Amino acid sequence: MPNDPGRHSDRAWFNEPNREILPSSRSSDGGLFGWTVLIIVLIGFAISCWFGSYYIFGHPEKPFSYEILTRLKKIDSPKRFELTAAPRGEFLRAPQIFDRFSAMKPRQLARTNEIFLRNYVRNFKPLDGLVPYVVGTFNILDSYELTSSDFFVSGVVVLAQSKENPNLLIEQIFTSNKKSIPNLHRSLLTGLDIDLKRENELAAIINVEQLKDGRIKISTISILYPSYESAQENGTFSLDPPDQLHMKAGLPLIDKARQNQAEIKYAHFRRKSKPSIKQKEIPKPDTQQASLNQHLMRVEKPLPVNEGSPLPTPLPVATPLLVVATPTPLVSATPLLAKASPTPLPRQALPARTTPTPPPVAKQPPVMLVTTPATTPTPPQAIAASNSKEWTVYEPGRMPRGRLLTSSDVSEIAVKGSSGERIYLHGNFNVTASGGDRAVLRPTQRSSGLGSRSDGIRIIVQYPNGMKAPSDGSFISRDSRRPFQVMDVRESTGGQINVYVREVTKP
Repeated sequence: MPNDPGRHSDRAWFNEPNREILPSSRSSDGGLFGWTVLIIVLIGFAISCWFGSYYIFGHPEKPFSYEILTRLKKIDSPKRFELTAAPRGEFLRAPQIFDRFSAMKPRQLARTNEIFLRNYVRNFKPLDGLVPYVVGTFNILDSYELTSSDFFVSGVVVLAQSKENPNLLIEQIFTSNKKSIPNLHRSLLTGLDIDLKRENELAAIINVEQLKDGRIKISTISILYPSYESAQENGTFSLDPPDQLHMKAGLPLIDKARQNQAEIKYAHFRRKSKPSIKQKEIPKPDTQQASLNQHLMRVEKPLPVNEGSPLPTPLPVATPLLVVATPTPLVSATPLLAKASPTPLPRQALPARTTPTPPPVAKQPPVMLVTTPATTPTPPQAIAASNSKEWTVYEPGRMPRGRLLTSSDVSEIAVKGSSGERIYLHGNFNVTASGGDRAVLRPTQRSSGLGSRSDGIRIIVQYPNGMKAPSDGSFISRDSRRPFQVMDVRESTGGQINVYVREVTKP
């Protein structure tokens, strides 16, 4: 069919110089490009997840990170620390705190606050730097109840002013359960003093704010979560670690409006507390304010002893333990005194080897025995409490918390003092003199440590009623479960260190 139109069109197409014989490969090139983009996106997503996980676990103080870690149960609630297991830190007074944080730039202060809060949220494990603890006396301006919209959802926060440096304000946070809040709020009155001490508080700084007027406001919380007692009859309360944190609320807890309100209330309290010139008397404060010089004292609750035995009365640590008294010359005990008498010495023969104790149950005039050895100064309140032989004796390992020392550490206490801190002494000792309810010990070289001067340390032990002192020449070993309680440490002019202790554990 020579006139077939289809064949004519095919020949025309075949004779075209730019005809496309093979199919195009553009579709396969487009698929390869798509797979490349997908792989790059997946790699970027994997890298983002890796960095995101690192950021979440490395910054639990951020609200988003804390929420994720809480849902995954990868972070614990704040816990209560024991004094002997507290994180390493430094103790700062009001002038030191003000000088340090007032000189910081805003960006440096923000970075410091992140570290403080991160350490607290992590329960100080791992610890980034040293924990700053606050020490000093602060006067309460006002107190506010915490709600579910605050960083700490249950408890009371007080705004207080430092007595050493009025330019330092403190937000002391008292966390507790809902049932304790009314008593807690009722006890923290305007004008009440809070004594923060290194031996029983450990008030850690978790936030610092620079106010526009140049003052510094810090947020602190005691990681021991102790018990307190105010001047009111029903003013005893205990603290508990928070079960949860509302991280989105942030710190500080007291805003500018509440701060101004608290300062106005405190100024009104100060005016009412001043003596009246006409009536020459101090007006009575109202029920929501404390009187002048009232302190919020910490209550030391000892561990329970055997069932059926009465619990000892809690001792407020804020109350001074020692009372300064005029030193009186008296006889020091030596091994020669024990050898001169083959029989045990009478009780009246050893008034010099007594220990200062809390207020005595009964007082009797001490009897002095004049002998030839050289005299040494009497420690404060040693004579006043020499005849007090009644105190609580605990089961081994059940005494109240305190600082545990060896004989090589007592020289530092003799120089710096104990500042009312409860101190225990343990180690190995030789009895060099004994009589009645008292004994004189000397630490062995093993107990004192290598290179220490144990020959210059004399330990005078007093035993309670019903417990006999060890015999002369015997050996005593005391571990952390049965230490002696140190009542006073004094160094004489000749370098002799006298350590006055008492027996506080059962045999």
